[in-house]
Amino acid sequence: MSGYLSNLALLKEDMVVKDWTIASFSFTYKSIKYVVLVRRFVSPVKRKCQYALVQLEFMHYNNINNNYMVEANINQLLDDAKSIREYFGIKYRQNLGDLMKQFSQSLNQAIPTKVPTQYDPTQLDCLNRSLSQSDSQDPNKKYCYGTMLNPTGKRRSPFNSDKTKLYRPLLFQKLKSDVRLSFCYSDDPRIEKTDGEIIANLNSSLSNPVDNE
Repeated sequence: MSGYLSNLALLKEDMVVKDWTIASFSFTYKSIKYVVLVRRFVSPVKRKCQYALVQLEFMHYNNINNNYMVEANINQLLDDAKSIREYFGIKYRQNLGDLMKQFSQSLNQAIPTKVPTQYDPTQLDCLNRSLSQSDSQDPNKKYCYGTMLNPTGKRRSPFNSDKTKLYRPLLFQKLKSDVRLSFCYSDDPRIEKTDGEIIANLNSSLSNPVDNE
């Protein structure tokens, strides 16, 4: 597949197959390390440019509030060259086209072609913040204590699923098939429950118990 950011297409394809709305990777440029979020256009994340493949958010590892959000496709970041240069510290030169090409090639080398199976604490924090914002939830709520049954016709949000895949992957695997169930989180670690406790509490309210082996 051609394109300076061709790995984005492969990563997005894997995200769709594995049902992820978001992924992350790290990128170092000019001695600055960034955590990068890759988002699919799943509501409320809206596409602004019709040619956009995904939305990217770059954040400095040592200051995640120093961020830059931009849409992208397999060819480029979809923003004006000045905005890109200013955020990444690329000085203007006569051969600016070549510099932007080199930047894109460096970025492409950092982009994984598969959804990562593990994240470092900074990436995990950034992923949680984004998922919580998309789901209108408090990002400080990281401790799962149970499930709730959504009203008839309502389904678990994809962001609630992704958060649980990140924080409680084994629990999610056991309960993912029932899309009526949403996972409940608190900012108080004292009320967090084990997988066994959550499933036992769920079984007490369901006629078809979940296997807790």
